This record gives sequence, structure tokens and C-alpha cells, in this order.
Amino acid sequence: MILAVFLACAGLFFIKGPDGTPLLTIDKLLGDLPSSPSDLLPKDAKQQAAPAVTKIYKWKDDNGVWQFSNSPVDEKGAEVMELDGKINTVEAFVAPAKDEMKKKPAAIPGVSTVSPQQAGNLLDTVKNLQETIDQRKSDMDSVSNMDDN
Repeated sequence: MILAVFLACAGLFFIKGPDGTPLLTIDKLLGDLPSSPSDLLPKDAKQQAAPAVTKIYKWKDDNGVWQFSNSPVDEKGAEVMELDGKINTVEAFVAPAKDEMKKKPAAIPGVSTVSPQQAGNLLDTVKNLQETIDQRKSDMDSVSNMDDN
């Protein structure tokens, strides 16, 4: 079966059309496929030109850990590294101030509090809902028992 489908498709390359050319050619099959992924971008999308040189500042902190930055630093032993423009850079993470970290949220996220009066009303609503569900189940059972008889 697969061979028959393959032969039928391949036959289109050999069967000539009214103009004397094959019904299907590789050029027709591929059509206007892009030659590279950049051809898929919209024509009006302008790529930003990469800077010729990127300056990176490198130094060891007090704990002996290497630190890198794209802005100048005033640290002892800081080195300037010049890299070609074909690199990706990511903005550094800026930790929140310590006093902001100590603040506790006003309420626990995702938990809502209700007054005792509201809690009683909620329990009454749930009880009524459960009674309704039980009644409907009983009605369904009685209907299904009638079908069995």
C-alpha cells in the first residue's frame, strides 16, 4: 500500500502536462521556501546592529567570587575586558533592600479570612447544598429503580 502511494506521488514527476512539462518538479514542490531562518522575519523588522566592542568589568569580591558587570566598578583589581559585539548580555539581578525583605505580608496569599458570622452563613449554605445534592441523588435513584422494574 505504501509502495503504491509512493509510486503515485513519484509518477507526478514523470507525467507531462498540457504544456509538455512534468506536472510536478522539485522547484514547484519546494515553492518559495525560505533559504534561511532569517528569511522568516517580517521584511520591515530591522535588526539592531551589534556594537563593535562590548566592555565588561571583572573583579573578585571579598569572598573570592568573580563578579562581572557592564558598568564600571570601583573595586580593587577590577579588569576591563573588551569582547566583540556578537555576544548576549543579561541585566544583573538587583536584590531587594534588606528592610523590604523583612516586611511580612498583611495576609497569607491565597487564604481569606471571614468573620465568625460569615463562617456560620457559609456553613449553612454548604449544609443546604449538601441536602439538595442528597435529594437529587435520591430522586435519580428512584427514577433508575423505576426503569429496572
